[in-house]
Amino acid sequence: MVAVSDTATVAPPPSTGLLALREMRSARRHRRVQETEWFEALYRVYLAAILIGGSVLFISGVFEDSVASTNDITDITAHGPNILGLIVAVALFLGARSGAGGGPIAVEDAEVRHVLLAPIAIRDALRKPAIQRLRAAAFAGALAGAAAGQLAARRLPGSLGAWAFYGAIYGACVGLVWVGAALVVHGLRVHPSLATLLASAPLFWQTTVTVADTSTPGPFDAFGGLALWALRIETIDLIAAVITGIVAIAGVLVVGTLSVEALARRSNLVAQLRFAVTLQDIRTVMLLRRQLSQEQMRATSWVTLKRHGALPPVVRRGVHSFLKFPARRYARMMLMVVLAALAQVAAYRGTTPAVVASGLCLFVFGLELVEPLSQEVDKPERTDSLPVDRGALMLRHLIVPAVMLIPFSIIAIIAAAIFEHDGAAIATAVVLAPFALATGMAGAVINAVKGAPDPLGDNAKSLFMPPEVAGLTTMTRAVFPVVVATLGSLSVVAVREAVESGDHPVATAVRMCVGVALVLLLVAGWVRQRDAIRRWWRKSVEESQRSRKAGVSR
Repeated sequence: MVAVSDTATVAPPPSTGLLALREMRSARRHRRVQETEWFEALYRVYLAAILIGGSVLFISGVFEDSVASTNDITDITAHGPNILGLIVAVALFLGARSGAGGGPIAVEDAEVRHVLLAPIAIRDALRKPAIQRLRAAAFAGALAGAAAGQLAARRLPGSLGAWAFYGAIYGACVGLVWVGAALVVHGLRVHPSLATLLASAPLFWQTTVTVADTSTPGPFDAFGGLALWALRIETIDLIAAVITGIVAIAGVLVVGTLSVEALARRSNLVAQLRFAVTLQDIRTVMLLRRQLSQEQMRATSWVTLKRHGALPPVVRRGVHSFLKFPARRYARMMLMVVLAALAQVAAYRGTTPAVVASGLCLFVFGLELVEPLSQEVDKPERTDSLPVDRGALMLRHLIVPAVMLIPFSIIAIIAAAIFEHDGAAIATAVVLAPFALATGMAGAVINAVKGAPDPLGDNAKSLFMPPEVAGLTTMTRAVFPVVVATLGSLSVVAVREAVESGDHPVATAVRMCVGVALVLLLVAGWVRQRDAIRRWWRKSVEESQRSRKAGVSR
């Protein structure tokens, strides 16, 4: 402190380095604003609003879900905090794993080279990026929570505004816990094994309380209770906001000990990730996400296969690929299947929009499942050098993923049986589960195959389309695989309607599976004949153009 008088003191001015850092960031922000193409930015916001906001409002309004009964409201009040608290426990676990693998902050490469290596305290340089990361996570979580809240308001008592408000608070808490836990674990340099162990304990506790269906509270029930304040208000739930604030503040306080090497690595990967997202290259996004989390294939297989066995080469390659999956990837796939099963249970009980969540989870699961096919698409030069038709080769790569649907279908059936004890519902789950998972795989197959090289060069034609047409075409190509992945989950809605009208649910499930099977056959046929279809289409277009020119010349 610098003395001014006998009674007053003032804080010293900030150092020259901090002033220079603030001016540099201000100048960069001003330059970016000047270089922004506002028409293009508004157009992207417009598309995002239509795709996300419009979809949520359309889905929530197209189905007339029944109002929850008194028993349903009692069950939600009693067990809702357990289930919603489980989501927070998963967010804490994922945040701890992310922090152990490098942390959630990804500054630009220029920041790493010129700011973090400058004679400025790292905590001062990273405080603002950490706060921005927390703010972005809270905002994204609040949007997701508000969307879920307004969907819940259509079945439960309470105003739509109250459900959206408390849902937004809950979603913001989830985002802050996730990023705050990652910052704390990375800042304290916790070993990955220890971080996993510490985060697994509360997750196991909350899972046990949720599955056991008892009145014993879990460690994260206060978060779930906060989301249900539109039904009942309990002051004890405010402890969730206090815990969230403590975790977020602790994350900001430890930024001074973050690893510069990890930040440099993440800055490069995140730059590539953003470019891949811009191009809607989901395959590259997945590969970069695995690199960010330092996830690698196992050096040795879980089980050793004989080099010259009875399996065909393509099938053997697929089996070998799955035997080298790391344990965390299998855990992620099982988590997606369980979440999809829970979403379908919710749809069976009357919350129809839950089928969208189920479809998204199954699509992510399918992207992991078709890894052998994706690896083949990643190396087109090797595929084209083989004396085998490319469509036939891609179809063979789906044999092993199709077989892997069996154990994951069993997991989905068990998860549904835990939360839905009705015998007819369990029998319906046995029928629907394989086909629902298969549609998730079909959506992932479409996404992977459409990324394969186009031997006819038709993809370049989109460069000459008007921006509106090109944008609509790109959005359709991105959304269509997710729509296919959701088709199997829609069967649950048909079964629910059949039960309400007095029909047998299993018979309805079988009929729906026949339709889903036809869709799966169409996808398989498209994979097999994709190149032939493109050649036929191009030949038809050229013949039509020649006929038109001949008619004009006459």
